[in-house]
Amino acid sequence: MNLANKKFLLRMAFSIFFISFFIVGGCDVEFGGTGGGGGSGGSGDIIIEGIILNASEFDEITVSALQDNVRLDKTTTDTLGNFTLQFRSSSGIVSLKFESDSFDAERPNIRVVDDSTSIMDITLQQSPVLITIDRWQVFQDTLSLSGTTELEFVESIVEFNIEANGGNCIFATDSSIITYRVKSINITDCREGIRAQVSASITLEADESIVISSDLDAILTLDDSLVEVGQTSNPINNTIIIESANQFGINAAGNSIVNIDPENECSISGGRGAVNINTNASVDTSNCTLSL
Repeated sequence: MNLANKKFLLRMAFSIFFISFFIVGGCDVEFGGTGGGGGSGGSGDIIIEGIILNASEFDEITVSALQDNVRLDKTTTDTLGNFTLQFRSSSGIVSLKFESDSFDAERPNIRVVDDSTSIMDITLQQSPVLITIDRWQVFQDTLSLSGTTELEFVESIVEFNIEANGGNCIFATDSSIITYRVKSINITDCREGIRAQVSASITLEADESIVISSDLDAILTLDDSLVEVGQTSNPINNTIIIESANQFGINAAGNSIVNIDPENECSISGGRGAVNINTNASVDTSNCTLSL
């Protein structure tokens, strides 16, 4: 091999080495995102979309989601005060931190659930320092729990929504427990609305309205499961609508129990009937109007 060829091969070897170094080991890679709306994609993501209603009173505002003092994501508001955060949470409890030249404070104990989007209207007060969530809507993908899993969401200002696009909305099996105590509950466009089996327990309580609407059974209970739908301890004109287009409003079997406890108006309807009870199941709808 002549000298020119040797020099050419040597240059090629050095080039390959440096390219490999920069691709593999020459830069820091950060997962989870710290930019505007960062975070990883796929199942389990949590999104918070907010608007600071009085953003014009401040300079540029940085908004962060924190968990145990670890920043999950951060972004800055646009000129209208809008922001978006995207992240994952191992505990389901985060804090929102707001920072500008004239404001620096956190709102702790924000409850979040995987595969959900929270939409918040927020006001920042400078003196005394105060963060107020004026409206909080949660749009949840379908819920499915098994084993000994427990999900508890208690927040009196939350308007909770599931829009399943024809899928099953809430499913619980084994000894899992689902509890929602919120301002209002709207569960629509379901194949099955609520299905509980084995010894699972589902409790849905709201200060205001509860709507459960499905194509098949709106509430289906099997085995030794329990479903309770009703008013909170401090209701504000709580009403309940449970409706199935082609099956039963409530279909209970085994030793399961269904309790419906409205403050005011309550209606249950189904294409095949409002309520169907099999074997030793128990259904309490004493304060509701039943219809086809």
